[in-house]
Amino acid sequence: MSGPATLSRVPPWFRHTISRRAEWSFCTLEQSCFGPMHDPTPAVPFHHFGVRLDRTPLKMGWVMDGRQSNTGLSAGQVSIIPAGASAKAWWDRPVDFACLYFTPASLAAAAGGNVANAADFEIRPAIGVLSPTIVNLIQSIHADAVAGHPYGKLVGESIFISMASLLANDGRIVQDRKYRAGVGDKRVRRALEYIHSHLCEQMDLLSIAQASETSPFHLCRSFRNAVGNSIWQYVARERVRVAGGLMKDAALSLTQIATMAGFESYSSFAATFKASRGLSPSRFRESAAVDWKIASPSSFREDARSPEVVLDSR
Repeated sequence: MSGPATLSRVPPWFRHTISRRAEWSFCTLEQSCFGPMHDPTPAVPFHHFGVRLDRTPLKMGWVMDGRQSNTGLSAGQVSIIPAGASAKAWWDRPVDFACLYFTPASLAAAAGGNVANAADFEIRPAIGVLSPTIVNLIQSIHADAVAGHPYGKLVGESIFISMASLLANDGRIVQDRKYRAGVGDKRVRRALEYIHSHLCEQMDLLSIAQASETSPFHLCRSFRNAVGNSIWQYVARERVRVAGGLMKDAALSLTQIATMAGFESYSSFAATFKASRGLSPSRFRESAAVDWKIASPSSFREDARSPEVVLDSR
């Protein structure tokens, strides 16, 4: 596992832009302000989650994993550069970033039973992912650094553990590599890779077939033979899985979850979810909530009656 001192995406010639740096057992946080620039970021062996600390309108663009996107990285959104991935970014004005770095091994250790084997999971590159709770948790880690760790490293490490648990259940961000296991047909493997790369977006059979370099007819037949489901059944099942994980984030409404998981409407989400899980989304969320116990950012607060930090779960 890389030590905290080795975790930084800021090149040596830009170190003067770092205004704050803090380290914990699992992660490192850097706050830096860069002016307008085009910034190529080479691959490194740790994950990089970035959030903006200012609210001024911003024009920003990324090229990552071969995909280009323009985004303002608005409030509630996080940018994600996984370990081993490179990216190019540009923005049109000085912007204040909080960047959280952590290794795959640290994520697995912090998430505990939520990630049984770090080698089986990967974090997908993402630009402007809407995840208010993850953003708030990173901001809470930043606030602990700004305060100078008044209670030692316990608060920051506890916040990261909550974030790791949330990440491990967010199927938009963390992907189980085992979906490719046992699939020998290259066309089907390419289809699966395309589906999982675009799972939460609108997709059609022709696009999947083009990515698989075969015809829709042959793909449908090969896919069912290899996977045991039709393409639409597989996509629906995986979107339900993603939605189930997102339900652990109490800050998200069911309508938001439906959209984030790739469903065209709440009604189609509700019908598909109930057919798959046997419960409506709201009933499922209520019945499972007692077992989730993922702390919210507001849980990390100082109790007015004592100097202790309250780490409760709601």
